[in-house]
Amino acid sequence: RSLTNTMKAAGAWPRWMLLGACAVLLSACGAARNARMWFPKAFGMDEIRPGLYVEPAMTAEQRQEVQRQIVTGRAQVQRFYGNITTTPYFVACVTNECDERFGSYGTRAAAFGDTAIRLAAKGLSAPLVAHEWSHVELFHRAGGWWYARKVPRWFDEGVAVVVANEPRHSEDNWREIQRQALPIPPLNELVSFKDWEVAVNKYGETAGDVPSNLHVVYTAAGHEVRTFLACSGPTGVAAVLAAVQGGSSFDAAYVKVAGTCAPKSIVPAR
Repeated sequence: RSLTNTMKAAGAWPRWMLLGACAVLLSACGAARNARMWFPKAFGMDEIRPGLYVEPAMTAEQRQEVQRQIVTGRAQVQRFYGNITTTPYFVACVTNECDERFGSYGTRAAAFGDTAIRLAAKGLSAPLVAHEWSHVELFHRAGGWWYARKVPRWFDEGVAVVVANEPRHSEDNWREIQRQALPIPPLNELVSFKDWEVAVNKYGETAGDVPSNLHVVYTAAGHEVRTFLACSGPTGVAAVLAAVQGGSSFDAAYVKVAGTCAPKSIVPAR
């Protein structure tokens, strides 16, 4: 059972006991700071509307703007999936100190299963909202952690890239990567969370927004998913996730839906 469901089931527990249990469980995974994500109001955030917690230092204008960005990002997700099945709450920071307290470690945004989304000071934009909400939606549509763990990172991130539609991960960027003949990671190097972490370092993705960083890893994942969608149509992602939730392996579901567009590196187990 997920940590979120465990805490919901223990609703009668005193808050301090839940906080302690959450902190212990998360620290075992090396993410104790993320415990604050489950109780943002208890850790000093302002709840400005149901499901949106912001840093007290946010000005009135910033609070209005982050709400606008969330609305726009949500619309992007809805356009892609056709409908939205999740209602994550948001924790939004405007200072680096807040980012660190809520465990950003330099990331612009992060999703927590199908429950929450954290936006760092550099992530208060509609594309980042859409990207992380795509992760939330995929996690939920795949059937939760037990099934979502079968989905490779390149697919999860590739779908999020398509939904967010950031220029730095676009098909134009893909063509520039090819023009420069930059090394491109094969899909079998982008399967697990660890694989993804290794790849973004190996291929220079962590260099930041500098001219030499063409964000090869995310762009490659996005390109693969766009190629897949060109064959499967707009319902292809939902079809793959429904098959995974129904017990299929990811590879079998992907090949079945993609047809002749499936890369030769993906071979369903017999």
